[in-house]
Amino acid sequence: KAITRDDVVALHKAYFQPGRAVIVVTGDVAAATVKATVENALAAWPAGGSKPSFTYPALPKPDATAIYLVDKPGAAQSTFAIGLPGPARDTKDYYALQVMNMMLGGFFQSRLNANIREDKGLSYGVSSSFAFGRGPGAFRAGGDVISAKSDVALVEFIKELKGIGGSRPVTDEELKTAKDALVQSLPEQFASVSDINGSIRTLVIDGLPDTYYQQFGMAVAAVTTADVVRVAKQYVDLDHLAIVIVGDRATIEGPLKATGIAPIVYLDIDGNVVKGP
Repeated sequence: KAITRDDVVALHKAYFQPGRAVIVVTGDVAAATVKATVENALAAWPAGGSKPSFTYPALPKPDATAIYLVDKPGAAQSTFAIGLPGPARDTKDYYALQVMNMMLGGFFQSRLNANIREDKGLSYGVSSSFAFGRGPGAFRAGGDVISAKSDVALVEFIKELKGIGGSRPVTDEELKTAKDALVQSLPEQFASVSDINGSIRTLVIDGLPDTYYQQFGMAVAAVTTADVVRVAKQYVDLDHLAIVIVGDRATIEGPLKATGIAPIVYLDIDGNVVKGP
């Protein structure tokens, strides 16, 4: 509400400049034709602006693991989001993290989904992911679960987060399946004209080398079991998780407390702390 029109205009002038623009065109077109079209269309755009740079501030010291409960009376399901800040896209551990996350919750056969959906029948599907960006992005695991089984689901989530860090050994078959899933999904990123465009944009936005896709398979293949366990322990910090659960407090509060996994902090729908019982 505090943003004014002047703020919007100032932002536009500062950032929407030719020196900061990247134009990606894919299709049945000739480069020379595209170049002439773009130059003609943008001829009136005053030159200027340099490539933007930004220093991301250090992340604040994380809080101890807690359950943040948002009351949604009568909810038939509880929505889980368990996470913490993760690394930037340029981390040296990117490929190890991708393999580890694939195994944990990155595809249908992952540990989380095999346990909470397939074995326990508590959800239509749960997953995990890292939101890599130029700066830190969130790690998140979660999904919707049956309200009356929220406590059981939480126990299983935490069990799998612990397990990927070494308490449940990674098998050779599991590692191979995760790697194959990553490499075999690469072609779909080039399945359509718009997919090709998006893949090229990713190189620019994330500052990746032009050879990124050519060497992707080799980089994934080089990830070892030890790498998976190491990054799991480092980046899935069990002592500093934010466990956000939105559900019917009257139904789920007592059982969640009984798990003893973490203290409960009560939030309103806007995320403000409210008094507990």
